[in-house]
Amino acid sequence: MKLKYTSAAVTLTVALALTAFALDAKYQPIADAMKFAHKAPKGEKTVADKIIDGTVSEADLKKTLELYKGMANTEPPKGDPAAFKEKVAKLISATEDVVAKKDGAAAAYKEAVNCKSCHTDFKPAPPPKNP
Repeated sequence: MKLKYTSAAVTLTVALALTAFALDAKYQPIADAMKFAHKAPKGEKTVADKIIDGTVSEADLKKTLELYKGMANTEPPKGDPAAFKEKVAKLISATEDVVAKKDGAAAAYKEAVNCKSCHTDFKPAPPPKNP
């Protein structure tokens, strides 16, 4: 009887470990943050735009902050990791100020969310298209 429970416990432990590994492998901090906060269906505002204009929901604002925090210890695909870390820290700080409803926070967030700057410095070029 003990062997039966032990086998079940081992099987469950292995299954949970494999599930956790699979979930962790799919977590991509930069891509997840960009997809959530900086992309929207055509004709709709992005979460970032809603943060800037003050129409974002509290839930979306807090999720955006958590996703940005997830980027903090991530290596950029290209470029200087220290510069990336500094830009992410500014983005997190600006987003925290929006959460805290500080004066001028939306303007500081808009400045910190400089897509072109980050993409130029840290996003790899797309692979060439085959003719």
